[in-house]
Amino acid sequence: MDNKAGNRPVPGIENCLFKPIVLGRLKLNNRIVFPAITTLYDEFYDLHGDERSEYFYAEVARGGAGLMIIGALQALYPGRRENRVAINHDKYLLELKRWVRAIRDNGARVAAQLAVWNYWAPHGYDSTPEFVSPSGVVTAPDGYPQNFDQEHFVTTSRPLTIDEIKRIEDEVAAAVRAREAGFEAIELPAVSGNLISRFVSPFTNKRTDEYGGLLENRLRMLLETIAAIQRQAGYDLPIICRIPGEDMMPGGLTLDDSKAIAPYIEKAGVQAISIMPGWYETRLPRHQMAKPRGAFAYLAEGIKQVVGIPVCTNMRINDPVLAESIISRGKADLAAMGRALLADPEMPNKVREGRLDEVRYCVACCTCYEDIANHRPCGCSVNPRLGREALTRIKPASKKRRVYVAGGGPGGMEAARVAALRGHKVTLFEKRAFLGGQLLTAILPPDKREWQTTIDYYRHQMRQLKITIKTGQVLTPEIIKRYKPDAVIIATGASPTIPEIPGITGQNTATAIEILTDRKTSGLKVVIIGSGLVGCETALFLSKRGKHVTILEILEEIGLDIGCHNRWLVLDTMKAAGVNTVSRAKVVEVTGSGAWAEIDGKRVFFDCDTVVIAAGMLPSDDISGKLDEPKSEVYRVGDCVSARRVRDAISEGFMTGLKV
Repeated sequence: MDNKAGNRPVPGIENCLFKPIVLGRLKLNNRIVFPAITTLYDEFYDLHGDERSEYFYAEVARGGAGLMIIGALQALYPGRRENRVAINHDKYLLELKRWVRAIRDNGARVAAQLAVWNYWAPHGYDSTPEFVSPSGVVTAPDGYPQNFDQEHFVTTSRPLTIDEIKRIEDEVAAAVRAREAGFEAIELPAVSGNLISRFVSPFTNKRTDEYGGLLENRLRMLLETIAAIQRQAGYDLPIICRIPGEDMMPGGLTLDDSKAIAPYIEKAGVQAISIMPGWYETRLPRHQMAKPRGAFAYLAEGIKQVVGIPVCTNMRINDPVLAESIISRGKADLAAMGRALLADPEMPNKVREGRLDEVRYCVACCTCYEDIANHRPCGCSVNPRLGREALTRIKPASKKRRVYVAGGGPGGMEAARVAALRGHKVTLFEKRAFLGGQLLTAILPPDKREWQTTIDYYRHQMRQLKITIKTGQVLTPEIIKRYKPDAVIIATGASPTIPEIPGITGQNTATAIEILTDRKTSGLKVVIIGSGLVGCETALFLSKRGKHVTILEILEEIGLDIGCHNRWLVLDTMKAAGVNTVSRAKVVEVTGSGAWAEIDGKRVFFDCDTVVIAAGMLPSDDISGKLDEPKSEVYRVGDCVSARRVRDAISEGFMTGLKV
């Protein structure tokens, strides 16, 4: 690793991650790839009327990524949404050129991903889009999550004719347009259940003509499209081909299938292969915390065994030390770290400069995916600036002030961090012995340890910024009145809600937090009141310890407050663990031997040893209401305002740090 300018060596980082690599004629300064990620920033504008993508891409490029792949850029008419930037018409060239300039001017190389989804208008802008496919096979069996990233124009797909396939293959003006916009390479994806991947996969391709059956036939559309791009855009324009490695679908491509496919792609003249496992309909975890870091590197390793061109590994690589290990051990040549760069765009530079402790790690919470699913601009739990780069620069304060912060959870620590960066003298009070707040509990259920990296990041920031920390001490109104700080930030969190149910405070009851932190223990048979995220995670926590768990939920469905990208996995995991769930169940009484619930007008008794309360949280603020005509400015952030998610606490802490 280059150790100039006083850079400190990072344990585990030697010289592979930051070693240059060549893709055809394109030289990359390092092996870190920002893959094509849908952000929706081109649909949302900031307060100045500026489109957000340009600032975001510039931020990632400045942070030190070697290659940035921009997409998905719809190559065929129509685009997924007409108000999004695509690459199927010249009208988008101006915006695309701005993006390319923002990236190249800030030191990264840039490629365009040409997306070919499953809808197409055969006669262009004057015709109605249709949902098309190789064979009209429906790809979402009962129980699979709906494909949230694809707008279905019709309810069933229509098989393409051979003439239409040829026309789609020849519509590669998008590649020529990409070159004109300044892109230095093309990525052609045959993944995620897009149109090309459906031709390749035997799961969806049931054709009996030259585009179906044998592998060579199922690959025909992909290979002919590659050839058409080369003819029209130039043989010197590098092409990266993205394949799944495994479809993770019943009857789909396996690793052995992909190993048979890869040599065909190499022979076609592409300069690199990128591995992106799974389809959108996949009913197995891919991005979630439940999937271990680096879990899919074996797919890239398998493909490297059969080709001589560079191979890029994708998914669940949020740690640069892990990326270094994968590359140094020959499992891959490049590492795509998309979500990691959303969480910390400056991660490559920090690692280069020996500042590994300053990296803000992606925690695989999937809030970014949930934003896209709900048609919101992509956000991040741990990076409050994401998508708001132009409006959230941290600038020195015009006047240095004394700032007191009550609460050492993520909201309080983020407020303290930003205030200190602006030059204020910050003192943080935390009643417990350790910093971390509710995150100290959040890491305890199964598969939630990623949140520990957020705790570690903030603790390091507090030390690095020389913030005065007073653990084991509560910030009281009396302290504020006595020392008169210029500003007070209250981030005291929330406490469990105890519903008004007869017997709820008995000896056999406990809150979910008491169970998770082992302040109380449960018997063998447990009833949990409430099926929100906390209730479900507590059920999994207890189930793993051999307990027999029943969740009682008053609402129609279980886990309604869990984000869409995690909910199906939590429900599947609970079912596999044997957790019993009962909806429309209103608990009306707790006794020494169980709980009574009303279900459809009838009283039903649930025998158990322990009743666990997971009925939500109530804001905790014992400060602001007791300050009589406060001399200090007072701000409230996070759960002490209303109980929500880590993302909300960190975002409010950041914005408050900018204000003081």
